[in-house]
Amino acid sequence: MQSDVLHCELSSGAGYVMDWHAHDCHMLLLPRRGSLLLSTEDSRTGMRLSSLSFSAVGIDIGHATAATCSEESHLTLYVEPDYLRRYGPGHAGTDLLAAIAGHGQWSRSDVLDAILLLYDRIEASMPSPLVDAGEQRRRLHHLNHLLFEECMRIVARTERIDAAGRNGNNALLIRQVQQFIDEHLEEHHDIDMLCRQFHLSRRHLTRLFREIARESVVDYGNRRRVERAQRLIHERGMSVLQAGLAVGIDSPSYLARLFRKHLGILPSDCRKTH
Repeated sequence: MQSDVLHCELSSGAGYVMDWHAHDCHMLLLPRRGSLLLSTEDSRTGMRLSSLSFSAVGIDIGHATAATCSEESHLTLYVEPDYLRRYGPGHAGTDLLAAIAGHGQWSRSDVLDAILLLYDRIEASMPSPLVDAGEQRRRLHHLNHLLFEECMRIVARTERIDAAGRNGNNALLIRQVQQFIDEHLEEHHDIDMLCRQFHLSRRHLTRLFREIARESVVDYGNRRRVERAQRLIHERGMSVLQAGLAVGIDSPSYLARLFRKHLGILPSDCRKTH
């Protein structure tokens, strides 16, 4: 648990770009909000990372990163080589050194998301008059180790996303598109914008989305809008107009048509059951 074997950095802000470079240690890259495009020397086409996944980049592997949207933040954990060797190269029957020697991407776990949520809570409380700075550093240091151990558990027990085959990669890609739509419901991004955001052709995106999500991109976005509007009316007592504006729909009659199509009810029915 020495403090010098793990080093954590937090990055946040618009327009994040890091040009080509390499490290003399292992790197774990975990987006927290938004997404990153990671390019490595043996895969310059770019690997998209979102809060659904994390990436490991090995020692001396040239790589570059860039935010794909304005609202982006991520956590980077640097792991000294000796620490990984002491941790156990044969952990859970997996050669971890070999597994992250190049680069790869893995799906996140609920445990990993919970650890990152603790980071958010500790950051929000810093500095705190109730907890001294040394204690706060110790808490973050302990979280660094928990984060490392959970990432290694995932590496040891699950397949890399790119090793899961084309279907696994496509499923993650569509989940990322859905996540992006969910996070920007009020903005009504059209399909062409999504294609630019995810570096896909219109035909490829629409085909994959329907194949995996079993509905069109437009239907998915509208369904999620009315589901959120329903909650806003039912749980928060918003008016139909307020709920519509909150999800990017300024026409109550159009919102009513979407409600009938996707939920089989009218917006006013939500208030009757409130």
